[in-house]
Amino acid sequence: MPRTALYGYWMRDFILLTHTDLDGTGCAVLARAVLGPAATIRRVENGAIDAELEACLSQRMSDPKQHQVVVTDHGLGEAATTAAAAFAAAGGEFRLLDHHLSSTPLAVHDWATIDSARSATGLFFEHLGRPPAWSEFSTLVEDHDLWRHQDARSARLAALLGLLGSERFMERFVARPEVVFSEAESLILERDAAWREEFLVKKVAQARVLEIGGERWALVYAEQHQSDLAERMMETLQVSATAIVNPAKRTVSLRGRGVDVSAIAERHGGGGHARAAAFSFRGTPLELDLERFEAALDSRLAAPEEGEE
Repeated sequence: MPRTALYGYWMRDFILLTHTDLDGTGCAVLARAVLGPAATIRRVENGAIDAELEACLSQRMSDPKQHQVVVTDHGLGEAATTAAAAFAAAGGEFRLLDHHLSSTPLAVHDWATIDSARSATGLFFEHLGRPPAWSEFSTLVEDHDLWRHQDARSARLAALLGLLGSERFMERFVARPEVVFSEAESLILERDAAWREEFLVKKVAQARVLEIGGERWALVYAEQHQSDLAERMMETLQVSATAIVNPAKRTVSLRGRGVDVSAIAERHGGGGHARAAAFSFRGTPLELDLERFEAALDSRLAAPEEGEE
């Protein structure tokens, strides 16, 4: 997209709906840096994008030509796709930039760019005319999100997001896009790395290795550091794929090398790309079984010991 084409963004109301992870937050950094404080940015969790987008477009249908809506790092369901098409047909500016294989059917629309070989941040970087100051930042986000791990700084970038939170992370990389960590940032990253190492060692020891479809898998329960944990389990346990269950969020995070984990995630209503995907089991029999276990555990913990009144 030519740089001059960006002028249209300042002529209209602009809103970005993006994911909450590093890739989605990378898009938010680019939007704030290039389009300025007038841009509206909303980070949306998995499973919530359809309702968020439908409400956003409905509020703007009275005068669609005055609005530009961009969705990054999310796929769309049928109803949201219909709403997006209607908004675009009415003269609104709508773009979908995604890289998940489950979004491939949406590529038939002229407002959708789907490329599984890129990250959403990489696609948005191109869409905004490749602002040079954020070139390295975008490349490192893509290195981490596509699970290439060719530059050690990409993992530190993801860790910094978790430590700073999305708002402070955005402020930092809008103001200073270079990925050269300050002394203070390096210090908190080093402290976090020490704690993370303890966590990874413990979780790898808890992992269960099993064979599925002729491939070795590792399965473990963990609520954080899932990408690092998947990498460590592959190296330590010599497995081709991993499944990490987050019982609090009712999600399963999948990682694979030589195993297309996106196909597995899609069978369970999720999505992703070949090396990294996820699905939610909220509202499924699996969640019901977990709720039964939790209820039984609560009851057991609350029950008095024999002889107690």
